[in-house]
Amino acid sequence: MRPSTGGSSGFFSTRELFRLTSAIFLLGIVGLLYFQSKRSSSWRSIAEQQAAPENAAPALAPGTSWKERVVPHPGHTDAEELDALKEELQAVDDNTPLAAEEMPAYWRLVKWAHAVPGAELRKQARTDLLFTHLFQTPGKNRGALVNVRLHVRRIRQHEAPENSAGATRVYEAWGPTEESQTFPYCVVFVDPLPGMNLKPEVFYDARFVGFFLKKLYYEDGTGTKRTAPLLIGRVVYDEVIAQQAQPTPGLSIKWILGIVGGLIVALVALQRWAKLAPAGPRVPLVDESKVDAFLGDLEAGQPPVLPENVLEPKPPD
Repeated sequence: MRPSTGGSSGFFSTRELFRLTSAIFLLGIVGLLYFQSKRSSSWRSIAEQQAAPENAAPALAPGTSWKERVVPHPGHTDAEELDALKEELQAVDDNTPLAAEEMPAYWRLVKWAHAVPGAELRKQARTDLLFTHLFQTPGKNRGALVNVRLHVRRIRQHEAPENSAGATRVYEAWGPTEESQTFPYCVVFVDPLPGMNLKPEVFYDARFVGFFLKKLYYEDGTGTKRTAPLLIGRVVYDEVIAQQAQPTPGLSIKWILGIVGGLIVALVALQRWAKLAPAGPRVPLVDESKVDAFLGDLEAGQPPVLPENVLEPKPPD
């Protein structure tokens, strides 16, 4: 048997120890990258190091001088206002674009949405009305005050025509909720929160409280005809959404590169140590002389007899 050229370090030879340690280091690197890939906030943190965040959820910074739009009005709790809306809703048709005859009800709901502060309006809104309720029974739920957490994906804005609500600009936000999955809502508001990203393509959550008007006709990116619930109301500040939008503490790109670099340096150092370590005798796992005698008997044609204690290692010379 040819003697081993590697040194011995306890149970493993130097070469085996180096290979084992290398494998552990590589598994550690793979595990680190996998762990980071499972944390979407980590990638968000990396991206934010390259560019300023533009898709933050609407938030009110300390000392903000913004004052929400509140125009005293009888609102949706007034019996005469409710009767007037019922008359105007008779001109509303589902599965169609907005028509001129539907605008009186449209602007009345805008006024209702700003008759009280947003926090108060949110308390009065229903959370049990889901996308399916509005989509399947629009006539039954028309005029209902709905509270949704919207995954905003698109915003459009345009100058408002002369109207009874005194609004000068109108904003449309499109996006689904957790419950509606891929099916979007269309929500209309006239008073965005400060710091709210109003670009056409966005990606954040916002709390919206508004009145359901109709199922609005639209065409998606493929030209397919679809409808979406149209809510008219206001975006209200939601502290929970604002806090969840903050980047979760995690390893930054600098830390990841530093850890990987440190592991590589350790591997290189261990390799150099393995090459410089003096070679030593390696204890065989079996008694090689007994194995050789057994094989010699086989070649001589003698009946093979397995030697006793063949697996007992032979002490080194």
